[in-house]
Amino acid sequence: MSTSTSAIFNGTSTFSSDLQQVISRAVSIASLPMNQLNNEVTSLTGEQTELSSLSTSFSSLQSAVASLGSAVSSGNYSVSSSDTSVATPTASSGALLGTYSLEVDNTGSQSTAASTATVTDPTTQNISAATTYTLTANGQQYTIVPPLNGNTLDSLVSAINSTTQGAVQATVVNAGSMSQPSYELSLQSNAYSSADINLDDGTGNILGATSEGSPVEYRVDGQPGSTQGPLTSSTQTLTISQGLTATVAGTGTTNITVGQSTSGIANAINSFVTAYNAASQAVAGQRGAGGGALAGQGVVTTLSESLQNLTNYTGSGSIRSMADLGLTFNQSGVLTFDSSVLTTAASNNFQGVMGFLGSSTGGGFLQAATNTLNSVMDSSTGAIPNEIDGVAGQIVSANSQISKDQAQVNTLQTNLTNQMDAADALIAQMQQQYSYVSGLFAAMTANETAAG
Repeated sequence: MSTSTSAIFNGTSTFSSDLQQVISRAVSIASLPMNQLNNEVTSLTGEQTELSSLSTSFSSLQSAVASLGSAVSSGNYSVSSSDTSVATPTASSGALLGTYSLEVDNTGSQSTAASTATVTDPTTQNISAATTYTLTANGQQYTIVPPLNGNTLDSLVSAINSTTQGAVQATVVNAGSMSQPSYELSLQSNAYSSADINLDDGTGNILGATSEGSPVEYRVDGQPGSTQGPLTSSTQTLTISQGLTATVAGTGTTNITVGQSTSGIANAINSFVTAYNAASQAVAGQRGAGGGALAGQGVVTTLSESLQNLTNYTGSGSIRSMADLGLTFNQSGVLTFDSSVLTTAASNNFQGVMGFLGSSTGGGFLQAATNTLNSVMDSSTGAIPNEIDGVAGQIVSANSQISKDQAQVNTLQTNLTNQMDAADALIAQMQQQYSYVSGLFAAMTANETAAG
C-alpha cells in the first residue's frame, strides 16, 4: 500500500510553496511506519512464494515415497507364459513362486439370441409396443424399462445395456440388405455357458432360439487326470492359484512361470531420486548469502535435516543402508541410483531388500520416510503448512495496520491542508493590504517630490 492524497493544497500567497512543503514533510514523517510495514509485506510475500514452492517439491517427494510403498506391496512378481496364444497370465499379491502348466481344451463360447421381429428404422420403430420387459440370462432376471418418451429399438438396446451393466450385450443388427434393411435385436451373454436367453414383453418370449454357448474347459498341472472331465469356467479369466490368473486366448498348453522382480521397485526408486534431488535443490536455494527469501530462517534448517534423515536411514538386517540398494551421492552432492546394485542385492537376499524397505506403517525405510515427510507436510502439524499459515497471518496483520496508518495519514493531511489553506488565505490578504498601503505611500512620496 502507498500513501494517498486525501486533500489538495492550492495556495495563492507567495509562501504557498513553503506551506506545501510543510504538509509534504509532515505526511512523509507520518508515513514512515507505514512504509516500513509495506516493505515488510513485500518481504513476507516473497517468503510466502518460496514456501509454496518448497511445499510443491516436498509434496512430490511425499508422493514418490508413497509410490515406492505401492511398488513394494504389489508383490514384485515377474510372470510369463511360454505360449501367449494360449493364455496371458497376471500375478498379484499372494501369488506363489513356481511354474504352472495350463492346458486349455476349449476356449468356450457365449450364448446368443436374436429377436424374431424386425424393423426398418430402429431410431423410430420397435419390435414390441411393451413398456416393460423381463430379460432372463445367465440365471439372472432383469426388469427392462425403456424411456417412455422414446419407445424405439435403439432405446430398448440402451435400456438393456444399462440395466445389465455388461452381463448381457445388446446390439442392433441389419439382417437385410442396404436397400431393404431389416434390423433385429441381438443379445449376447457375457458368460461362457449354455444358459438360454429369454426376453418377455408380457406376451411371451420375443426372441428366437438361443444359440447356446459352452464353458471354458481346462486343466492345471495335469489335473483333473485324463480319466476325468476337465475343469470348467464361465469366464475366460481363470484363477490358476492364489494371486495368479490367466486370460484364455486359444486352445493348447502353456507353462506359466511366476518369479520375483525388482523392476517396479527400481522404477519407483528412480522417481524418488528425481523428487529428492528437486527438493534438495529447492532447499539449497534458500541458503547462503545469495539465498532466497527464507535465507537464515529455521524452517530451512528443519527441511535440510528432514532430507538428511531420509538418506541416512539405517536398517537392522543384512541390508543396512540406502547405498546397499544402489543409492549414493556423487561429487556434486546429487543423489544417484544404480539399479544393478538393487538387482544383485535382491537376487542374493530378496527378503532382506523387502525388510529394509518395509512399509509406511510396518517399519523399515518406508515408515521412517513417511513419518519424516509427515512432520514436514502434515496439514495440521507440518513445518511447511505451519510456516505458511504464520506468514499469511503476519501479512494480514501488517495490511490491517497499514490501512489504519493510511487513514491516520489521510486525516493528518486533510487537517494540515485545511490549516495551510487558512494560513495562506490570511497571508494573501495581508499581502494585498501591504501592497495597497505601499502604493499609497509611493503615491504620496511621488506627489511631494513633484510639488517640491
